[in-house]
Amino acid sequence: MKSIKLTVIAFFSILLSLPMALYARVPTASFNSFRDTVYMQNVSISETMRLYTVAKQDIERSLSGNRKYLALSRCEYLMGITLKSVGRDSEAATYFEQGIAWAEESIAIRPTSEGYQLLGTNISFLCEVRRSYGLRNIGRIEENARKALELDPNNLMAMHLIASKYIVSPWPVANLQRGVAILEDILRQNYLALDKEDLFGLYLLLEVACLKQGNNQQAQIWRELAAAIYPGNNFINLLMRVR
Repeated sequence: MKSIKLTVIAFFSILLSLPMALYARVPTASFNSFRDTVYMQNVSISETMRLYTVAKQDIERSLSGNRKYLALSRCEYLMGITLKSVGRDSEAATYFEQGIAWAEESIAIRPTSEGYQLLGTNISFLCEVRRSYGLRNIGRIEENARKALELDPNNLMAMHLIASKYIVSPWPVANLQRGVAILEDILRQNYLALDKEDLFGLYLLLEVACLKQGNNQQAQIWRELAAAIYPGNNFINLLMRVR
């Protein structure tokens, strides 16, 4: 069995399932444009930054209270993962830190499943780009995912965060069978509700599991399914560098 370290692909696999039908709750066209740009990777970093700024401005104008902070938290992790994808980890960390702050603001106003899920997600990214932080805080990822599921047992992203822990972590934390079972359950019960971003992330994490099991043939199938959704996305190619 080939092992895969808990590196960039671990958290990219987490991030790529983030939409989970949540983006429909952000009623700004500028946010949708920014999100799609992050996944398509078809413009420069400076242009992505411009779209990020416009999206945040529109959110500040059109939303308030809890919903505003949830939307801002999503903007931060999207900009963070854009920078992370090109190796600018120290810059990415500042966005994940702000994503954590916005998620905490939303929870302070009103605890929601989405708020805890976003908190766990931003923490997961910050654990990756700042290892000293990760050593102290990695347990908070599942802690917040569990809180999210307590408030909404159908929060698919919270389920995915937990599955990711079992798949990408080293022994003795790793439990491939349990992680894959969670992902298969998401696909089986919610396939029709998943949009392309959801499927992209799930396929990538299933590829990671197959690679760790030494099943390269099945891993290639999952990779091709993901590539069919976003053929130009270099997050896919990062998988092939970590063996």
